[in-house]
Amino acid sequence: MRWKPLQRAPPQQAFEKGNPIRTAVRSITLFSATALACLLGYVSFSVCHAGQWPPPGWRVIYTMSIRTGRQASMVALFFLVLALAALVYGAGLASLWEPEPEEEIEVSMEEA
Repeated sequence: MRWKPLQRAPPQQAFEKGNPIRTAVRSITLFSATALACLLGYVSFSVCHAGQWPPPGWRVIYTMSIRTGRQASMVALFFLVLALAALVYGAGLASLWEPEPEEEIEVSMEEA
């Protein structure tokens, strides 16, 4: 069986060759979005539990004032919203539109 260069091959063949790559990219995107959401959720619940930002015992890069009360709740809510946004964004990227296989495309004679 002789292989044709990809530029001369039918589009369906190029589509089929891209499936493993597309599956790998989707898996990595979903895993990364889920990991980020878990991390942000952990931080959010840590702030809620401690009642302050940053939670006690956490190392920080520079000296910052400790936020308590409503300010800490707003930080926790912000991280929770970011976690949900990461999940939605990752799921949206993972379910992007795929080209239809050639057999399923219906073209009327007027359009052709």
